[in-house]
Amino acid sequence: MYYPIIASDSNEPSLSSLPRDIVWNCLLRVPRSNHLNISCVSKTLRSLVLSPEFRSLLPKDSIYVSFLAPRTAMSTNCHWFTLRRLPIENTKKIQYRLFAVPIPFPCDAGLFRSYYPTSVVVGPEIYFVGGPYFLNRSSDLWIFDTRSGKLTQGPSMKVARTGDYLVGVVDGKIYVIGGACKDEEEIQVEVFDPISRSWSFLGEEKMRSCISRQFAVSMNRKVYMVGYSACISAYNPNLSEGRRILEMIPKSKKRTRDEMLSCATSDGVVCVCVVENVMYACFAWSGLKWFDTKLKVWKKLVKVDGKPVYAFSVSAMTEYNGMLAVLWPQRKFDSEEKKDVICGFISLYKVGERICGKIEWSGIVATVPSDFRSLRCLVVSDHR
Repeated sequence: MYYPIIASDSNEPSLSSLPRDIVWNCLLRVPRSNHLNISCVSKTLRSLVLSPEFRSLLPKDSIYVSFLAPRTAMSTNCHWFTLRRLPIENTKKIQYRLFAVPIPFPCDAGLFRSYYPTSVVVGPEIYFVGGPYFLNRSSDLWIFDTRSGKLTQGPSMKVARTGDYLVGVVDGKIYVIGGACKDEEEIQVEVFDPISRSWSFLGEEKMRSCISRQFAVSMNRKVYMVGYSACISAYNPNLSEGRRILEMIPKSKKRTRDEMLSCATSDGVVCVCVVENVMYACFAWSGLKWFDTKLKVWKKLVKVDGKPVYAFSVSAMTEYNGMLAVLWPQRKFDSEEKKDVICGFISLYKVGERICGKIEWSGIVATVPSDFRSLRCLVVSDHR
C-alpha cells in the first residue's frame, strides 16, 4: 500500500522536547555501526550519541592485549593483559591500566604456549584458531571464556592450515580463509558456528596471487582482507549477492599523492581495525587513515582543522566503546630494560565527506620489558 509523505507540522514536538530516557531508549535500538551516521543528522543527536550517559547504557567492552616476548624454556612467550578503568581518588579524573590475564594453557601444548595462533572474538569468548604462520599445519581450536577464565578445546577444523590464513567474524560465525591449498590462487574456506559448535566446509575460491593478505576485519557482513601494501579484497559469505571474492579497486585510476608517497617509502600497513562500520589502518609513515568504501581509497584521519591526527608509532588498535583505541610503545630514558605502553582514545565523527578525530584521553597504561612486542589487540563484549 502507498502512503503519501506528509510535511511535518512545525508545531510538532522536537526531539529535544522528549524525555531524555525515551530518546536514549530509541537510540539504544539503533546498531552501534550506525552511530557515526546518526551524529551527522543534528547537533542534538550528536551530543546525545557521544554523551557519557548514553555510552554508559551500551553493552560494555573490554580490551585484551597480547605481547610477544623472547621464548624461555619454561614459560610462554605470549602474555595477555586486559585494560581496566580506574578512578583517581578525590578527583573526577580517571586512568587506565593493563592487568595480566592468566590463561590456563595446557602444559603439553608446547607450540600453542609458544606461538599463538590467530585469535578472534565472539561476544565474551576469545577463539584461538589454527597454528603459527611458519610451523606445521594445525586444525586446532581453543576457546577462552573471559567471564569464567576457563580455556576449553573446541572441535578441530576439517582442514589443517598453515601460512597466510585469515579469520573473520560475520553474523556471529567464524570464517577461516586460506592456508590450506598449495595453489596460491585458490583459497579454502570453512565456517564455525559457536552455537552448534560445528564446522562446515564452504568450498574453494579463486583469488589473484598478487594480493597479499596480512590482516582481516569484519564489516558490512563481509570479511575484509588487507595486505601490507594496503590492497584490499573482501570475502562475502552470502553467495546470493554475487561473487564471494571482491577486489576493492579504486574508482579513479589516478594515484593520489599519498599513494605514490606510500609506494616510494614502503609505507606499509601496521595494524587494522573497524570502528562503527568504518575501517581504519595505521601506516608506518603516514599514520592513521580510514577506508572510503564508495571511492575505495584510503583517506587521512584528520582533526576539525584539517590537520592529521598525530598517532605516534601505533603498534595495535581496536574499537573501544565507539572510539578508536590505539597503543604504542615509548622508550624509558631512565631504563634500557623497560618501556612504557601508551594508550589513547580517539573519538570519531563525520564532517561532510571527512571523518575527524579527537584524542579524548591518553596516558601510560603499563611498563613492560623492552623486548616485548605488541601482538594483538581485541575488544570483548559482555554479551553475544
